[in-house]
Amino acid sequence: MLVRFWGTRGSIPVPGPGTVRYGGNTSCVQVVTASGTQIILDCGTGARELGLHLCRTLTSPLQLSVLLTHTHWDHIQGLPYFPPV
Repeated sequence: MLVRFWGTRGSIPVPGPGTVRYGGNTSCVQVVTASGTQIILDCGTGARELGLHLCRTLTSPLQLSVLLTHTHWDHIQGLPYFPPV
């Protein structure tokens, strides 16, 4: 199983030199199971980079499960910029 955090910030994205180590995007987590199932948890601003990565590395059509923990802005604001959509 692979778990990668594409965004960990709350409320507003704060990318920049001061957030290089832990990232500045809002909540977005990718889980890849041993069988290759892709599960996306939340679609904060980290979803943009994740979507670009998925489009580069997976074949079409992409099969993903997107689960939103709740609909606060920082957990959904990346949806319009998520390339697989």
